[in-house]
Amino acid sequence: MNYKIETVRALSVGTVAQDVNVNYRGFLMQNLSDTATVYFREKDADGKDCTAQNGFALPPGAVQERVYTAHTLSLVASAAGADVRILLVDIG
Repeated sequence: MNYKIETVRALSVGTVAQDVNVNYRGFLMQNLSDTATVYFREKDADGKDCTAQNGFALPPGAVQERVYTAHTLSLVASAAGADVRILLVDIG
Protein backbone atom coordinates (compact mmCIF):
# COMPACT_ATOMS: atom_id res chain seq x y z
CA MET A 1 0.00 0.00 0.00
CA ASN A 2 1.23 3.49 -0.81
CA TYR A 3 0.96 6.39 1.63
CA LYS A 4 1.41 10.10 0.98
CA ILE A 5 3.98 11.73 3.29
CA GLU A 6 2.49 14.68 5.15
CA THR A 7 5.25 15.76 7.52
CA VAL A 8 8.04 14.64 9.81
CA ARG A 9 8.18 15.70 13.44
CA ALA A 10 11.57 15.66 15.17
CA LEU A 11 11.20 15.35 18.94
CA SER A 12 13.47 15.23 21.94
CA VAL A 13 11.80 12.80 24.32
CA GLY A 14 12.81 12.50 27.95
CA THR A 15 11.86 10.74 31.13
CA VAL A 16 8.69 12.81 31.60
CA ALA A 17 5.83 11.77 29.31
CA GLN A 18 4.87 14.16 26.53
CA ASP A 19 1.81 14.22 24.31
CA VAL A 20 1.88 14.39 20.52
CA ASN A 21 -1.38 15.05 18.70
CA VAL A 22 -1.42 13.09 15.45
CA ASN A 23 -5.19 13.53 14.92
CA TYR A 24 -5.91 9.99 13.65
CA ARG A 25 -3.35 10.24 10.86
CA GLY A 26 -1.16 7.29 10.05
CA PHE A 27 2.32 7.39 11.51
CA LEU A 28 5.64 5.61 11.63
CA MET A 29 8.07 6.20 14.47
CA GLN A 30 11.86 5.99 14.49
CA ASN A 31 14.05 5.97 17.61
CA LEU A 32 17.41 7.48 16.63
CA SER A 33 18.81 7.21 20.15
CA ASP A 34 21.88 5.04 20.64
CA THR A 35 20.92 3.94 24.14
CA ALA A 36 17.40 5.01 25.17
CA THR A 37 14.28 2.93 24.72
CA VAL A 38 11.22 4.96 23.73
CA TYR A 39 7.76 3.90 24.91
CA PHE A 40 4.50 5.00 23.34
CA ARG A 41 0.76 4.49 23.62
CA GLU A 42 -2.55 6.06 22.64
CA LYS A 43 -3.58 8.37 25.47
CA ASP A 44 -7.20 9.10 24.54
CA ALA A 45 -8.70 5.82 25.76
CA ASP A 46 -7.93 6.34 29.47
CA GLY A 47 -6.08 9.67 29.71
CA LYS A 48 -3.01 8.06 31.28
CA ASP A 49 0.54 9.07 30.42
CA CYS A 50 2.87 6.50 28.91
CA THR A 51 5.28 4.66 31.21
CA ALA A 52 7.70 1.79 30.72
CA GLN A 53 5.03 -0.44 32.27
CA ASN A 54 2.07 0.51 30.04
CA GLY A 55 3.76 1.57 26.77
CA PHE A 56 4.96 -0.23 23.68
CA ALA A 57 8.77 -0.29 23.55
CA LEU A 58 10.76 0.97 20.56
CA PRO A 59 14.40 0.01 21.26
CA PRO A 60 17.42 2.16 20.36
CA GLY A 61 17.87 2.48 16.60
CA ALA A 62 14.52 0.84 15.79
CA VAL A 63 11.84 1.84 13.31
CA GLN A 64 8.19 0.78 13.48
CA GLU A 65 7.50 -1.68 10.71
CA ARG A 66 3.86 -0.84 10.08
CA VAL A 67 1.67 2.24 9.97
CA TYR A 68 -0.57 2.88 12.98
CA THR A 69 -3.12 5.58 13.74
CA ALA A 70 -3.80 7.44 16.94
CA HIS A 71 -5.34 10.66 18.13
CA THR A 72 -2.93 11.59 20.92
CA LEU A 73 0.29 9.68 21.46
CA SER A 74 1.96 9.71 24.84
CA LEU A 75 5.74 9.20 24.62
CA VAL A 76 8.43 8.70 27.25
CA ALA A 77 12.04 7.51 27.09
CA SER A 78 14.33 5.61 29.42
CA ALA A 79 16.82 8.53 29.27
CA ALA A 80 16.70 12.25 28.60
CA GLY A 81 17.06 13.65 25.09
CA ALA A 82 16.06 10.63 22.99
CA ASP A 83 15.89 11.67 19.31
CA VAL A 84 12.53 10.48 17.98
CA ARG A 85 11.08 11.04 14.51
CA ILE A 86 7.42 10.67 13.69
CA LEU A 87 6.50 10.38 10.03
CA LEU A 88 2.87 11.37 9.49
CA VAL A 89 1.24 9.91 6.39
CA ASP A 90 -2.12 10.18 4.64
CA ILE A 91 -3.74 6.76 4.80
CA GLY A 92 -6.81 7.82 2.80
